[in-house]
Amino acid sequence: MTLLPEWSGRPSRSVFSGADVAATARLAWRAGCPRPRFEDEVWSLAGWTDAPAQMTPAEKTWRFDRIAYPAWRVVAKELALAWVASRDERVLALPQARRIPRHPRTIHARIYHLTFWLNWLHRRGVRTFAAVTQDHCEAFLQEYGVVRDRATGAAVRNKAASSLRSVVSAMQEITDYGGLLSADRHRDGFRPWGKRSPREVVGAPARPQAVIKTAPLGDDVLDPLLTACLHLVDVLGPHVVELRTALHAERRAREQITSRNLHDAGVLGALVDEHLAHGRPLPRLESWVVSKRLRRGWDPKDPLLHVNFQDLLRPTRHRDIGKALLVKARPALEAAVAEVGTEYLWCRDAPEVPRADNGELIAWSLPLAHFPAASLIRVVAHACLVATSALTGMRSSELMELTVGCLRTDMENGTDLVRHRLVGKVVKGRRWGGEPDEWVVIEEVARIVALAGQLTDAGLGQRLFGGFRTFESRGAMNWLRQWVASPAGARHGLKPIPDDPVHPRSLRRTLSLEMAARPGGLFAAKVHFKHLRVATTEGYTARPGGAQAVFHQEWKTAEDTEKRARTVEAFHQFQQGQLPAGPGADVLLTFFRSVEEELEDHEPGPAKVVTDRQIELLLKQKASVLHLAAANYCWFEDPAKALCLKLAGAKGAAGPLSGLCDSARCPQATHHLVHRPVWQAAADNGAVLLASPRVPAGEKKRPQTEHERSMRVLEEIDKAAGKAG
Repeated sequence: MTLLPEWSGRPSRSVFSGADVAATARLAWRAGCPRPRFEDEVWSLAGWTDAPAQMTPAEKTWRFDRIAYPAWRVVAKELALAWVASRDERVLALPQARRIPRHPRTIHARIYHLTFWLNWLHRRGVRTFAAVTQDHCEAFLQEYGVVRDRATGAAVRNKAASSLRSVVSAMQEITDYGGLLSADRHRDGFRPWGKRSPREVVGAPARPQAVIKTAPLGDDVLDPLLTACLHLVDVLGPHVVELRTALHAERRAREQITSRNLHDAGVLGALVDEHLAHGRPLPRLESWVVSKRLRRGWDPKDPLLHVNFQDLLRPTRHRDIGKALLVKARPALEAAVAEVGTEYLWCRDAPEVPRADNGELIAWSLPLAHFPAASLIRVVAHACLVATSALTGMRSSELMELTVGCLRTDMENGTDLVRHRLVGKVVKGRRWGGEPDEWVVIEEVARIVALAGQLTDAGLGQRLFGGFRTFESRGAMNWLRQWVASPAGARHGLKPIPDDPVHPRSLRRTLSLEMAARPGGLFAAKVHFKHLRVATTEGYTARPGGAQAVFHQEWKTAEDTEKRARTVEAFHQFQQGQLPAGPGADVLLTFFRSVEEELEDHEPGPAKVVTDRQIELLLKQKASVLHLAAANYCWFEDPAKALCLKLAGAKGAAGPLSGLCDSARCPQATHHLVHRPVWQAAADNGAVLLASPRVPAGEKKRPQTEHERSMRVLEEIDKAAGKAG
């Protein structure tokens, strides 16, 4: 092991002098990219091949030139390299040095904090760390902990204690890494705040058990958002791909223009005659160019004001019409405008698609100018990003790591079963650039990702969605909201999306709670909800250490919480006289009565009050066997009694088969008031079907049976809910 030089009190040669930063830190580097050296005042990590997509260009630039005192720039460089190269033998020789390398993103933030500290000392005339006292440290932290208005200098707020831990840690590590520093060190025995940890210094609370604080999206946001995204992707998406192809062809044609202006009246006359012969309007000019013409002196009543001569002349490879030719051909052009008019070039005669609200067939788009057409492509691309997040639960860092060609579709041998996977990286909690991982997804997501690949200019292996901090900062949600709220969105029957913030974290949380507690919720109405559960579960079992396993655990935890809450709710309803119905009601009532007797015999303590927590503990085991369904509760205690398993011949299944559920006959199923709307909707739909003259009398037997069953279940629910305790 390398021995570090003794400190003489005078600057010496750094142990990292001449070092290749990338090689010392063991960073994989892109061939041909400049490699930062230790002596450089600015270190650029632009060549780091494993950098996560969420790492911004600013975070890849480590600036030491902002430190006023040159000697302390060397100190900052030595600390930065020691933080990232923790496995270097010169760093391992330090007993207080951190053994786990810090992420380069974290180091960039630490350099930022350290720069403030060192420049603060320099402004107060301190030129050596040996002169630093605890009073200096306290004064700086007090000043640095206040956010001030840049214009007036007035205090706005205090920084959170947790955000100050990094700066305190950086200040203390000047001592911890002192044996490595060549330009300056603290005096022997001095360490800012001594042995107190950064958390103790700033008063930050101890890190509690991980608690998810992100709130889910409300139905008022989720419903229009999910409807708009899926409509844009599934209904408009294929047409938008064709539009993008046409726009690219038009751009290539524009690049091949060889002559500036057309002066041949015969060529112009032939173009106009072709439009007249087919009854095709002349190309219309975009509004901003019309405004430009008006500023140049065009008459607002000029019949040719709105004619786009550039698009009209595109087949001739001319850029515009000559002034002399315009004067000569004006009568013919005005006559053509009077006969066929003008119209935007793109999306003319658009095919019809169903509206999102009532299914009425309408043209998928009205004629568009070039900029609105390009904007629509961007809107659909943003919808792909938001929909992928909503239907997979992927983190923003994982979405950013998806590349063009990441979709894998496999078919099981000898079957028609298809498995869709997204190959990417998981970044959170993994070393630096992340580790390869896969997400098993449903067919809807596969279509979305395939469409996104057709709407990007990125090549194979390049980022599919690019980098973004949030949907709001990138503009994805603004573009979506504006389009949905525009006349175009109203034409398609879409409701405006509220301005509530939408983030991958909130979509992830919403999806986990939907899967845990709402089998008949919004996701079920928009996509095949059961397939979502199957896909995430399959991803969990296929890669138990992968990112999808973490999401699986998250929604399973939420599901357990929801099961306990539903069981406690059913027990409270029992106490209030609202009894369950269904074949399994007697067994559930017997259990509830036993719990009630146990509570009556229980001594709750000095308060003499039975708490919800005590009730929850008594019901915990019963809640563990509850399976939530849209129309019933399934208390899956005995597989041998499960009707769905008997029908499928699957005696050894670990859970019920919801697709074969017949809760009106299963001895483990119960119906509660919460399920009444589902059965009422089924009864109403059945009545409409039976009354329809389009259904032959011979085919009404099965609908009649289903309707009678729905009515019988409704009667049982109402009767049980009205019983006295």
